[in-house]
Amino acid sequence: MAEPEIVYKSNKEKNVVQDAAKEKPEKSKSADKSNQQPKPQVQASNPVVAVVDKAKSKATAKSAKVTLVIDPSSITRVETSGIKQTNLTVAVDEMMFEVDINSKSYRKVLATIDELGADNCNVILQGSMKLQVKLENAGLAVQPKKAKEEVKQES
Repeated sequence: MAEPEIVYKSNKEKNVVQDAAKEKPEKSKSADKSNQQPKPQVQASNPVVAVVDKAKSKATAKSAKVTLVIDPSSITRVETSGIKQTNLTVAVDEMMFEVDINSKSYRKVLATIDELGADNCNVILQGSMKLQVKLENAGLAVQPKKAKEEVKQES
């Protein structure tokens, strides 16, 4: 059976691994482990990749999920009757996010803010960000800070 081929990131890495294989490690327990070179990790499929740097990893994602907590008193009230989508622009420090919200959902959020009071709720905007400033498939929701019964009793 043929040995699997080892693929190295660089010639320097190849030399380090080969030199480590040539040297016989001492069996002493007091040997300094900081001078030992990393061994290549053998995987089941060919080619075998020698992994030396474990601190850096990469991945890809289809989109980023963004959750924004919006100040209820900062939402501008616009006329949305007969309009399917309402454009909402949210500023976070110096970043700007644009999102198209269903107008019916937008009106429900405003009604809930009026019912609970701006100080008694949080407005949550969640969406997927594929472009840097545009949120897609976004939803707007209101979360009360207290239960509705507690807010009505205080009024």
